[in-house]
Amino acid sequence: MSPFDTLFRECWQWRLDVSPELAVSLGLLHERRSVHSLDPRSVESFEQRLEYVKKSLDTVKELVEKEGTLEPDTQLSVELYVDQLETYLENSKYNSHLSCVNRLEGPQTDLPLYASYLPLNNKSDFDFYLDFLSSVKNQNDEVLILLQMGINTNHVPAKCSLDGVPAQFLNHVENGGESFYKKIESSTSPYATAEVKAKAKALIETEVVPSFQKFADFLNNVYVPALPEEIASTKRHPMGAEYYQACLDFHTTTKYTCQEVHDIGLGEVARIEAEMEKIAKEEGYEKLDEYVKFLTTSPLFQPADEEALLARYRDTCGRISPALLKLFHVKTLPSTPFQIVPTPSPSNKTAPAAYYLAGGGDRPGTFYANTSEIKTRYTYETDALSLHEAIPGHHTQAAVSSETEGLEDFRKYAEDRRYFEAPARFPFYTGYIEGWGLHCEGLGDELGLYKTPADRFGRLSAEMLRAVRLIVDTGMHGLGWSWQRAFDLMMEKTAMSAQDAGVETTRYCTWPGQACAYKIGEIKINSLRKSFEESTGEAGDIRDFYHIVLTSGAVPLTVLENKINELIASVKEGKKGKKGKKGLEDGGESKSNAKVKGEDDFMSSMTFAMPAWCKCCVVPGSLSGCPTNAEVK
Repeated sequence: MSPFDTLFRECWQWRLDVSPELAVSLGLLHERRSVHSLDPRSVESFEQRLEYVKKSLDTVKELVEKEGTLEPDTQLSVELYVDQLETYLENSKYNSHLSCVNRLEGPQTDLPLYASYLPLNNKSDFDFYLDFLSSVKNQNDEVLILLQMGINTNHVPAKCSLDGVPAQFLNHVENGGESFYKKIESSTSPYATAEVKAKAKALIETEVVPSFQKFADFLNNVYVPALPEEIASTKRHPMGAEYYQACLDFHTTTKYTCQEVHDIGLGEVARIEAEMEKIAKEEGYEKLDEYVKFLTTSPLFQPADEEALLARYRDTCGRISPALLKLFHVKTLPSTPFQIVPTPSPSNKTAPAAYYLAGGGDRPGTFYANTSEIKTRYTYETDALSLHEAIPGHHTQAAVSSETEGLEDFRKYAEDRRYFEAPARFPFYTGYIEGWGLHCEGLGDELGLYKTPADRFGRLSAEMLRAVRLIVDTGMHGLGWSWQRAFDLMMEKTAMSAQDAGVETTRYCTWPGQACAYKIGEIKINSLRKSFEESTGEAGDIRDFYHIVLTSGAVPLTVLENKINELIASVKEGKKGKKGKKGLEDGGESKSNAKVKGEDDFMSSMTFAMPAWCKCCVVPGSLSGCPTNAEVK
């Protein structure tokens, strides 16, 4: 083990030790050495973390100077490690941790999710769960102090970002903390004794529920009344335009200015709108808005109920799976399964149409499909959302990264939480992650989707949303746009429902710059694929391209470009398969002698390569209910 590997491991271990919530989200709770059950959120704890990062940065820089020239792989990991530490340290001045509750994040959403992730397999698990319940009040009190400090120093979100949030807290009060008790109540473990259940219930009634009531009272009486109506972070944040530019830099991993991002959006909207108009005319509509009205009002595209929508997503993913080997080597694909479930209530009212959370340990990845306002969950959107959130989008990317041998832990795992902390946090390279998800939407034709004009329009509508985001995010935060103006553009240019357009617009107010990462990242990945294909010609294998993209882990777009340029050079030099830690020759047949595998062939390889999957439920939305799942080895 090199001295750099030791540093990387020590810092990663520190992150797990400090944050049990991070450890649990990644299925790594068993690897931590500390015993506390919730993340410390006190002012002192943030100062301690900042001090640790400072010392870690000094240490790695001293080691770099001492070691001199490094091997390319080590050099890249060192650069990424330094970038993570410097980003955390340099952006700490923005005090983003003080603006820590909004419609999408906070104790009202994070703690129930944490509870659902906690394992309950043995006595120590149940002891840990009880300690977690007893710690909720203290953590909530610490967060309230942060919020008050935010008021005092003007580090606060726009008032619209808190719409409906007090009600989210009160929901836990009204249902008696059900989301914290149901897991332990339903457990059949021999350790789930009557005494343990009684202790849990008492803690929920005397500690958890009152703390949520206290939080709701503070929001209603103190916090929300103190929030500004102003939505522009350039005016709302004490550091103004500098803060917003830091958010853009953080999420896009570029140096594009606000105006440059805005102009890219304008160009993309014009291009996509022209393609939409072609489809509308093919369908017999002279005006685009008339076709959009047909799509959004016709019962043909409205799911009958929640289960019908979920079934459609599962069917779509099932149709994608057999086609994956057209673009990916067998061993590039992950073994971690995923499930498709409804977005939890009541947060579904303020949640996007779909989102994904990575799996960890024995927990599958989860594709959350919003089933509220069911008639507005148009079926022509399911192809694009399945590609983006599930396969080969976020699930494939996150699972491959976590399973890639040779990647250091800080590169394997993305801390996909607490977006409010951006840019004052460890980066998760949104441009790469969300750019990949959007790029995957564009793979639908190659993977056998988008069979109807409506489905093709749905894909364009999804892409249009990401292009419009460039305009409205920069418009609201940097160019003086109102919420209404942004909402109106969303309604004009996409086929979204008013419900979703409103949720999305408020989301952009809440997370400055984040929504710009999708299109910026996709444009770069599209460009890299085009460069690879044009530069390598018949010698190139697109599966090698995607192997490099996925097994590099989440990286800045500049790093990804360098990796692809190395691959191009390798192919040109006739050295394909010799680059990278894992190597390109991973079991897939070469382009010159392979035919695309048929479904039967693929299903057999899936059963071998992905032991948690089975032939009867290729993408099991019902993993636990599959009668043969236990037999798959």
